[in-house]
Amino acid sequence: MAGFDWAGLERDLTAALVRAVSSVIAAHPDERCYAAALWLLYRESDGPIRFPLLAANTVEALQRAPAEDRDDLRWSPADWDHGDIDWLSDEDGGRWERDLAAHACRGTPAQWDAAFRRFVTALVTACRRARRELRRDLVVVVIDDELHETVIPRILPAAEVRRHFPELDEQAAAWAALAALPPAEQAAHLVGLLDTCDGPITREPAERALRDLGPVAIPALIPLLAVPGAAWQAAKILADIGRPDGDVVTALTAAVSRTAGSDQSWVAAALARLGRLDVVLAAPLPTDVVVTAAAAPYVSFRDHTVAPPPLDYTPLVRVLEERPDVAAGLEEELAPGAGMCEIHAGEVDEAVRGTESPHPVVRRHAVTVLGERRLGTAVGRRVLPVLARLAVDDPDALVRRLAVVGLSFWGRPALAHLDAGRSATQDLDPTVRRAATAWLRDAMASAPNSSQPNR
Repeated sequence: MAGFDWAGLERDLTAALVRAVSSVIAAHPDERCYAAALWLLYRESDGPIRFPLLAANTVEALQRAPAEDRDDLRWSPADWDHGDIDWLSDEDGGRWERDLAAHACRGTPAQWDAAFRRFVTALVTACRRARRELRRDLVVVVIDDELHETVIPRILPAAEVRRHFPELDEQAAAWAALAALPPAEQAAHLVGLLDTCDGPITREPAERALRDLGPVAIPALIPLLAVPGAAWQAAKILADIGRPDGDVVTALTAAVSRTAGSDQSWVAAALARLGRLDVVLAAPLPTDVVVTAAAAPYVSFRDHTVAPPPLDYTPLVRVLEERPDVAAGLEEELAPGAGMCEIHAGEVDEAVRGTESPHPVVRRHAVTVLGERRLGTAVGRRVLPVLARLAVDDPDALVRRLAVVGLSFWGRPALAHLDAGRSATQDLDPTVRRAATAWLRDAMASAPNSSQPNR
């Protein structure tokens, strides 16, 4: 992580924390501050990282709240009496954010990930140091939903984690007890937690754990396909496990005909994600169910699969050609912003092939998944000329706009293709012109001789 003054950042953050929290304590001498928290940690992957807000709360403020609300308020900085404390000056905060953005976005998305992890470490260090300079009974932490389970134990000793955040201790104990069971018993126990909203292990972690158990979880999931309101969940996890063996396909085939509503849509989507769209097309299903299933292998749910089948546009083309009644629905289901799957380098050939499809919906999907800088520099050398051509020559205005947007997402490697952007500023479609103008503006700001960070 050379090239960025992490030690300087940690010193400035610590000093700012101590100064700001001390001011709150001094301004309320009759109250005892029990916690200060850095919260609302905003970040955009491969983009800006913003400094969090600072909040503090007192024992007396907590006592003024209704008794039934106190547990929820204790670690909810947004609801504290002092929820947005002025702690970093605009000048210092702005300078550090600019330097951090330049460092995090200097190269690959993997470098951004590493920079964000190191930034979290800087926040952890600042919290620990600030507490040593403040009162020992005043807890200074980072509150972030995504980081909660990992960051709190890095800041507080184990005894204080148990005292202040007992749910983390309970979770660790619950997972340890689960891990001690044989795999089949783990699966049965996790299935019983799929409708749990409270407790150490809730629905989403249970879903992930079942997926990670793999084929051993399948016997516990199949019976759920016969339970209305639960079939959708079993179907999703079976698709996430990604094993289209005979028992799974047989069970899903039976379920797709007897289920209805959301259950039926998820079962049909599971069949499609497992490579059995043919089963869906052979069944007398509502049009919207067919649409959902046909789109399923191409949207972000595909990425939940342990080992998703390689990108293949053949089933999508088959549906478009054999079922023209679902074409409009597929265009909506696979519209920009719907959340496309992420492809890897081995799937680029199929995506490039998709850019030559006679069907606009296929080309739109292909150009979207190719506009991903995480595919790497070697892929970029092949993909960027394709995007540049589509930005200018594709007959579909939406494909042209998506190609321009894809070029912009590639950042600095796409600067060699600015001529395509200049041509696109003269496009007959105003949305293409706006996208091209925005890309050229951002590209100039992020050029190597610019002081602005690369996007």
